[in-house]
Amino acid sequence: MFVEKYNMLTDTEKENFKRILSIILSKTFLVNRMYDKNQGTFKSNRDYRFVDRNLELFREYLEIGGFCLMKDNHYEVLYIENDFGYNKKKLDKNTTIFLYGLRLKFDEVRENINLNTDIVVSVADIIKTLMDVGAYSKKPSDVEIKSALSNLSSFNIIQKVDGAFENPETKIIVLPSILFVITNEKIAILSQSIHRLEEEKEEKEEIEVEE
Repeated sequence: MFVEKYNMLTDTEKENFKRILSIILSKTFLVNRMYDKNQGTFKSNRDYRFVDRNLELFREYLEIGGFCLMKDNHYEVLYIENDFGYNKKKLDKNTTIFLYGLRLKFDEVRENINLNTDIVVSVADIIKTLMDVGAYSKKPSDVEIKSALSNLSSFNIIQKVDGAFENPETKIIVLPSILFVITNEKIAILSQSIHRLEEEKEEKEEIEVEE
């Protein structure tokens, strides 16, 4: 069935199929609205639309390899899950903390604006949020900032508008795919973990003062 559908594609469409399939397998997420740096505006993602038009074809192919292609119509996010859990990437502690801060900013901005408005924050906004919740006691190093944000960008969780990730003024677009990486349940667990670390740090400081 897959072969018959695939053979109905034009040569150009077949090349697109292979290219976009590679993107999905490497990045996990594909979102519809992306920022076009050349035109300085948000546009519909052609790759997303191509998958959407050929959704069953992509699903049939991915199922052969044990992947399930998921689609959320409301947020216009496509992503894959592996039946055996092999496509799971364990994020380092630093990247996980930034992911937590970005999700907090995503929720905060959504409460104050229309849901269809794009979520844009600065690197400074993210750092302030993380320090406010006790995730960091001081500003993380430029290396830590760049590493964490670069990791998240590689999975289509965030998109940089321009500038360097370590620049406080750099604008970051938080993509709706973040909702499927760090769910409400996971953010609650992370929040508890960070608060516990903060309490342990305060207890340690009290003991050191007493000594």
